[in-house]
Amino acid sequence: MCILTLICSCIAQRSPYKEDIYNRRSNKKKKNDKPNIIVIITDDQDELLGSMHVMPKTLKWMRDQGVHFNNSFVSTPMCCPSRSSFLTGMYTHNHHVYTNNENCSSPYWQANHESRSFATYLSNAGYRTGYFGKYLNEYNGTYIPAGWREWLGLVKNSRFYNYTVNFNGQKMKHEDNYYQDYFTDLIANDSVTFLKRSKQYFPKRPVLMVLSTPAPHGPEDAAPQYQHLFYNNTFHRTPSWNVAPNYDKQYLLKVTGKMEPIEQRFTDVLQQKRLQTLQSVDDLVDKVCNELWMLGELDNTYILYTSDHGYHLGQYGVIKGKALPYDFDTRVPLYMRGPGILPRSKISNMVLNIDIAATILDIAGLEIPDHFDGKSILRLIKAYRDPQNVDSKGFVKTRKPWGDTVLLERGKITGKRYKDMMREQKRTFLENPETRLLYATPKQKRIYKECAKPENQPPCKVNQKYQCIKDPKRKLPRLMKCRPGDETKDLMLNDNGPPCHCKKRRKRRRIARLQRKYLQTQMKTSNLRSSIKRKKRSYINSVDENSVPPVSPIDRRCRVLQNNTVSCDQILYQDADAWKNHKDQLDDMIQEYRKMLEDLRKYRRHLKKEKPRETFLSQFDKNDEFLESVGLPGTSPACKCDTNQTNFNARKEAIKEARKERRKRKRKNKNKKRKRDCNQNDLKCTIHNNNQWKTPPLWNSSYWNLQSGEKLRRRDHPACKRDNMDCSIMDNSHWKTQPYWTNGPFCFCSNSNNNTYWCLRTINSTHDLLYCEFINNFISYYDLTEDPFQLKNAIHDVNYGVPSRNQYFGGRDSDFETKQNLQKFQGSNSISSDDYFGDNSSKNRSYNSGPDLQEIKDGVRQGVTKVAGKISSIASGVMTSLQDKYGN
Repeated sequence: MCILTLICSCIAQRSPYKEDIYNRRSNKKKKNDKPNIIVIITDDQDELLGSMHVMPKTLKWMRDQGVHFNNSFVSTPMCCPSRSSFLTGMYTHNHHVYTNNENCSSPYWQANHESRSFATYLSNAGYRTGYFGKYLNEYNGTYIPAGWREWLGLVKNSRFYNYTVNFNGQKMKHEDNYYQDYFTDLIANDSVTFLKRSKQYFPKRPVLMVLSTPAPHGPEDAAPQYQHLFYNNTFHRTPSWNVAPNYDKQYLLKVTGKMEPIEQRFTDVLQQKRLQTLQSVDDLVDKVCNELWMLGELDNTYILYTSDHGYHLGQYGVIKGKALPYDFDTRVPLYMRGPGILPRSKISNMVLNIDIAATILDIAGLEIPDHFDGKSILRLIKAYRDPQNVDSKGFVKTRKPWGDTVLLERGKITGKRYKDMMREQKRTFLENPETRLLYATPKQKRIYKECAKPENQPPCKVNQKYQCIKDPKRKLPRLMKCRPGDETKDLMLNDNGPPCHCKKRRKRRRIARLQRKYLQTQMKTSNLRSSIKRKKRSYINSVDENSVPPVSPIDRRCRVLQNNTVSCDQILYQDADAWKNHKDQLDDMIQEYRKMLEDLRKYRRHLKKEKPRETFLSQFDKNDEFLESVGLPGTSPACKCDTNQTNFNARKEAIKEARKERRKRKRKNKNKKRKRDCNQNDLKCTIHNNNQWKTPPLWNSSYWNLQSGEKLRRRDHPACKRDNMDCSIMDNSHWKTQPYWTNGPFCFCSNSNNNTYWCLRTINSTHDLLYCEFINNFISYYDLTEDPFQLKNAIHDVNYGVPSRNQYFGGRDSDFETKQNLQKFQGSNSISSDDYFGDNSSKNRSYNSGPDLQEIKDGVRQGVTKVAGKISSIASGVMTSLQDKYGN
């Protein structure tokens, strides 16, 4: 009895706080069956430089109680394109956001892709959706994207202080007070508030939240309590750190040399500041998970932790940045915890950032749309529960083979480059007789068909209608009509025939010579000369008065002397009124003559445009009788001329091309020339605008607002004036929070204008490959099983001979298999090698002899043809490389 009384007394004295926790956790059975979903995405966080090692709270919640995907990649290592792929589940070449500027949060993006993000589907399915943090680089804060119920979107790029956010439709300006404005803490506080209110007022509705933190992106402002940590941290000094120059890699790494001591020190300080900013993210993860536990929602919530792309700090001598195709830029951390996920799991299958959107829809029980390129990773998590599906390296075998090859792409092809590639590809197809008719237009097919007939071969013969002439300046042969009289010029010359007088190539000289001959024979020279002569000043007397423009008469009161000096009447120097009147009259005359000169120019342009096509000799018959009448021998009916006479004049073509280039330069520089509204009397004026200078510092740059001493240091630094390079300036004023940079200014180049590439990344239990083709036709190949840090480009070590049986049917040799993967990369989804070679039983099948080389070439040609229809930019490079290696 006493024991029962004590228990009742303890229950009655329970604190309200503990009672509230007890009640919230006991309501778990009343919730909706759909789980909550929380995605935490950082900005520029790496996987290979040690950033996750300094986040113990995140590892405790996400790794120790969830699954780690240790082969997680992004489709493109750039902020806005990668985030667009994260939201839409599509490759970059499908949503067309190629850079951080163009088309990033543009009207096209808003109308076509933003309304089809995963948030729209979950919002329509009953989820309460909320987005907190950085959205897209060019988001202007004037609207709330479709699908988000709660919105806290950062305007423009990542900032920690002095930023603007769109909070549920209203722009709010934040300053530099840590307790009120530090952006990472603001994301944590507002997201937790939204979570608590949602579960308080809508307990049966699941929640979707995206927490997009600015860390560890620049300007790397850490919270004050963490600004003393990680001094001299060297996690970023991997084996590829400061390995430069790299002559076997692309242009950027060829021209980048070893880092100077000041640059090496900068990478260490930047690594320290990046790790400091991640401490606030670590606190955010801990705060969100604790709040879920307090609400009793932790076991009913899926949490994903990832980044938009990786980062490099001194790798290959590049001081900092991203956008390289190597693992330190494309590989990102990916952790996931939730119902049904075994603690401390590790899955080695390849996962891409486009798979996250499909996974979120699959968690919510929704069907994945057809335009999504990604696929749900829940298949791997479910298959991982059976130990028989997992090998010793952590690769999971699913019922439907999981893709082991993904596409990595960066940048876009310019309009001019794309036209050149398509023109070259078209020329290659048209030059090949086997593929000529497959890709030719109806007009081209008709021309090829007519030119293949024997009766249309040059030169023209009697009763021949057409002849085909090959022009090196044209893609197609020219089908020309045989005109009357051409057959006499092209007949074969007999051995005993008269001498051959062929048509001259320089038509103008021939016409001028014929004109002189005709004038000498048909007209008397004396009469001709008398008609040409005229008396002195006779022209002035014969001109009609109405033909002279009406210019006011003026007395000639000034004259130019022989010594080039001007002398006027003395009254003009003495009387101010007379001087003014005479000057006004001169101004009026100048205006009148300017108008007359402009009219004369119009007349000349009109006459040039309406020039008659008839020449002097067109009124006469071009037959032998006419030629004999002017003293020239006629053309023999049996005449053989040089076949080269039908070729076009190369000199004339060169003159035309030079003229086109001059006109193009004139149009390009027209803004730099003098303009009418810029003219001043006795002065030569030009217009100077922002396009005047093409190399930094530009005219509209803030560089000119600096002090003179600082200008001199920046201007004299040679690294800031490199062609085809994207270079920046670092000085002591770059960072506004501790630790500061105090080692002085320096210049560095982080990117080049030809760093556009398309790569295939393959990882499975036997292969670990990277194959890339750059826009300048540079090719690289890395086998990471032998070179895990991608130090050597092994493209020249690949054997391009006849593939062996194992190579062709999926054996250990990987160089030929990589080529086969690229040829068969037709769709947007990931590819599995099982799709190429069938199941395992077909791989182990025995063969008496290797495959026929011609069959391999036919397969390569068919694969490239299919790729050309899907991803034309990749196909052009693959076609060129394969033809060089395997022959035509």
